[in-house]
Amino acid sequence: MAPGTGTPEPGGMTSRELLEAVRRICLELPIVGIDVVEVAPPFDSADITAILANRVVLEALSGIAKRRSGTPYSPTQNLLDR
Repeated sequence: MAPGTGTPEPGGMTSRELLEAVRRICLELPIVGIDVVEVAPPFDSADITAILANRVVLEALSGIAKRRSGTPYSPTQNLLDR
């Protein structure tokens, strides 16, 4: 799912699973910052990994903002279903 990395993991998480996990972690834990590593553009000719890394940052910021806003959160709701 993320070809532009130095250490690809066959059979790893899908993009959807990753985004759901990042958003949920940022909603449920007192996360105040994140760090994106292992994005290697020379290995990724279509920029798939760079776009996914961008979305990971956006999901993390969205989760942190929602937690800080005080709006109710349901752990049974799929966060990516709008």
